[in-house]
Amino acid sequence: LNSHVAPDYRPAPRPVREQMPAVKRSGGNPADEEDQSSLHGAEDKYEKPAGLKGDYAAVALLLLLYTLQGIPMGLSGSIPFLMQAKGVSMGAQATFSTVSWPFSLKLLWAPLVDAVYSPAFGRRKTWIVPMQLLIGLLLLAAASRIDDLIGADGTLPDVGSLTKLFLVFYFLAATQDIAVDGLALTVLSARNKELGATCNAIGQSIGYFLAYTVFLAFNTPEFCNRFFRTAGAASDEGMFTLGGFMSFWGWVFLLSTVCVIFVRRDEHTSIPEGVVAQLRDAYKEMLLVVQLPSVRWLGLILLTNRLGFAVVDGVTPLRLLESGVPKDQLALLASVVMPVGMACQAFVSVRYFSGGKAQPLRVWLKTFPYRLISTALTFLLVKAVSVHAGSELPSHLYFAMLLLTIGATICSSTMFVALMAFFAQVSDPAIGGTYMTMLNTVANMGAAWTSPLALASVGWTTVKRCVPEVGCAAPPPPPAWKRLLLQLGGMSWTADASVDCACTDVTEIDGFTCMAVVSMLVGVLWLLAVWKPVLRLQGLPASSWLATHVAKP
Repeated sequence: LNSHVAPDYRPAPRPVREQMPAVKRSGGNPADEEDQSSLHGAEDKYEKPAGLKGDYAAVALLLLLYTLQGIPMGLSGSIPFLMQAKGVSMGAQATFSTVSWPFSLKLLWAPLVDAVYSPAFGRRKTWIVPMQLLIGLLLLAAASRIDDLIGADGTLPDVGSLTKLFLVFYFLAATQDIAVDGLALTVLSARNKELGATCNAIGQSIGYFLAYTVFLAFNTPEFCNRFFRTAGAASDEGMFTLGGFMSFWGWVFLLSTVCVIFVRRDEHTSIPEGVVAQLRDAYKEMLLVVQLPSVRWLGLILLTNRLGFAVVDGVTPLRLLESGVPKDQLALLASVVMPVGMACQAFVSVRYFSGGKAQPLRVWLKTFPYRLISTALTFLLVKAVSVHAGSELPSHLYFAMLLLTIGATICSSTMFVALMAFFAQVSDPAIGGTYMTMLNTVANMGAAWTSPLALASVGWTTVKRCVPEVGCAAPPPPPAWKRLLLQLGGMSWTADASVDCACTDVTEIDGFTCMAVVSMLVGVLWLLAVWKPVLRLQGLPASSWLATHVAKP
């Protein structure tokens, strides 16, 4: 169902303004002006290439680089499924879910990537090449140990080491992303600049699909036995191991770096004097944006808008896996709805945001109740699936999963596009790149902090009791509510060690049920509280969003 990996709200690169050389006019002579007009008309008619002519190689390169970015992201989505099968706690899942934070914080070092480079080698290649090499080498180095870290031979996964490893992956990928966004401005011709964002969206989706859907499917023995092995060749292991998959992509990263080295359209201009001053100015621009009351209100809304569905979004895939739904089925379900999300984004963009009087924040707000409804229905589906844990899941529940996933995807895609359109609508043109990146960063943080909190809260509020076998004289534990208070206080109840009894864990308080209900109630109250403020933000005049109008002290 809803992937626990939050979508990446794309920072918009600072636009490059390309102007035609001015033609000198001669004293307002009408004949001269007519000649010049017909000259430009001839250029427009005969010299402008159409379509992708001249940009095929650039588009292919960008698709490759953005696809490679999606590989570490997809692997970070697969790891929680592998850890869940090993029996890790929700607290451990919450720890690992922080690995995507570098993409939410890359604004902090983006000005550095933009300002420091080697003019001889190329402004963007200075950063892309070493990042690609480091990711490739790290994938190869980690491949030999990753199966042990994930919990080979029945041991528990080393969550701390896995988290550190993927934090490094995300940091390197985020830095590469900053440089590739800039490269898109120079390798594409002026008429096709917009294709950079398209390559980004398609490339990352392909990379995530390969490392999430494809890997999980071929890592599952049942899937491989059903579709790719004969009855006599059936095995209890998948065709892909995590180590082998990472090793393969490590070599792909290294080999693809050769393509980047020979890119010719990179910038080779000298570094202007005063790099430190440029960095200082970039951070001053960010400070100007934050000082606007309208941006502060919008930031508060973006940081808290996911509270209503964070628990269900984060825990649902893990609970379905725990209830016996094969991970390859969950991965295939995600792949089926991927084109639905892309088509929805295209439709909403054309239908609602192509005119000059678009109100994207109003569309976002009116979609929010449907997002909450889909969250509530998904919660009920998880409870229904848990009833069939340990047995074959009825086909009608699989059908319900598909419908709910499509519904949630439509809502999420609509809200995503609406926010992006609103950011573009209100950004101050004087500092457009910094302004858009600031808003995108805050939107990313809204998902980055709520997902770990949701997973951790489920672990904190889940109370289990080890029920001893018949005939064992173990003393009864305190009531469940007392043990819940102990857990919330960071303590736990320990049974008498002198009594050795075999027992079975039984859940007395389901943290997922408790926190999902609380989360959805918070979402309803949040929506009621922000409804009017959000509409007021949409109705503000353009001057309310101009960072250049902030009063200087």
